[in-house]
Amino acid sequence: MTLEEMQMRRALVQARMEIQKFKLTAQLDACKQKTPLFGGSSSLFSRLASAVSFAEYGFLALKLFRTVLPWMRRKK
Repeated sequence: MTLEEMQMRRALVQARMEIQKFKLTAQLDACKQKTPLFGGSSSLFSRLASAVSFAEYGFLALKLFRTVLPWMRRKK
Protein backbone atom coordinates (compact mmCIF):
# COMPACT_ATOMS: atom_id res chain seq x y z
CA MET A 1 0.00 0.00 0.00
CA THR A 2 1.42 3.37 -0.98
CA LEU A 3 1.51 6.48 1.17
CA GLU A 4 -1.11 8.09 -1.05
CA GLU A 5 -3.49 5.13 -0.59
CA MET A 6 -3.06 5.28 3.18
CA GLN A 7 -3.81 9.00 3.17
CA MET A 8 -6.94 8.41 1.09
CA ARG A 9 -8.14 5.68 3.45
CA ARG A 10 -7.52 7.90 6.44
CA ALA A 11 -9.49 10.73 4.82
CA LEU A 12 -12.31 8.30 4.04
CA VAL A 13 -12.45 7.04 7.64
CA GLN A 14 -12.47 10.60 8.98
CA ALA A 15 -15.28 11.54 6.60
CA ARG A 16 -17.32 8.53 7.76
CA MET A 17 -16.75 9.52 11.38
CA GLU A 18 -17.99 13.06 10.71
CA ILE A 19 -21.08 11.71 8.95
CA GLN A 20 -21.84 9.43 11.91
CA LYS A 21 -21.43 12.35 14.35
CA PHE A 22 -23.88 14.38 12.29
CA LYS A 23 -26.40 11.50 12.18
CA LEU A 24 -26.08 10.90 15.92
CA THR A 25 -26.66 14.58 16.67
CA ALA A 26 -29.70 14.64 14.40
CA GLN A 27 -31.14 11.51 16.07
CA LEU A 28 -30.57 12.99 19.52
CA ASP A 29 -32.31 16.22 18.56
CA ALA A 30 -35.26 14.28 17.14
CA CYS A 31 -35.48 12.23 20.32
CA LYS A 32 -35.45 15.36 22.47
CA GLN A 33 -38.27 16.87 20.44
CA LYS A 34 -40.40 13.73 20.80
CA THR A 35 -40.15 13.45 24.58
CA PRO A 36 -39.45 16.81 26.20
CA LEU A 37 -39.19 16.05 29.91
CA PHE A 38 -36.47 18.26 31.32
CA GLY A 39 -35.13 20.44 28.54
CA GLY A 40 -36.56 23.49 26.85
CA SER A 41 -39.32 25.91 27.73
CA SER A 42 -42.13 23.55 26.73
CA SER A 43 -40.87 20.55 28.68
CA LEU A 44 -43.04 18.65 31.11
CA PHE A 45 -40.87 19.65 34.07
CA SER A 46 -40.96 23.37 33.26
CA ARG A 47 -44.75 23.28 32.78
CA LEU A 48 -45.23 21.61 36.15
CA ALA A 49 -42.84 24.01 37.86
CA SER A 50 -44.60 27.06 36.42
CA ALA A 51 -47.99 25.73 37.52
CA VAL A 52 -46.92 25.62 41.17
CA SER A 53 -46.45 28.91 43.02
CA PHE A 54 -43.86 29.63 45.71
CA ALA A 55 -46.55 29.50 48.39
CA GLU A 56 -47.49 26.01 47.28
CA TYR A 57 -43.83 24.97 47.36
CA GLY A 58 -43.63 26.24 50.94
CA PHE A 59 -46.80 24.42 51.92
CA LEU A 60 -45.52 21.17 50.40
CA ALA A 61 -42.18 21.56 52.18
CA LEU A 62 -43.89 22.17 55.52
CA LYS A 63 -46.16 19.19 55.04
CA LEU A 64 -43.22 16.98 54.10
CA PHE A 65 -41.22 18.23 57.09
CA ARG A 66 -44.10 17.47 59.47
CA THR A 67 -44.50 13.99 57.99
CA VAL A 68 -40.83 13.03 57.97
CA LEU A 69 -39.74 14.53 61.32
CA PRO A 70 -41.88 12.28 63.58
CA TRP A 71 -40.89 9.27 61.51
CA MET A 72 -37.21 10.07 62.02
CA ARG A 73 -37.64 10.55 65.75
CA ARG A 74 -39.22 7.10 66.12
CA LYS A 75 -36.26 5.41 64.41
CA LYS A 76 -33.73 6.73 66.94
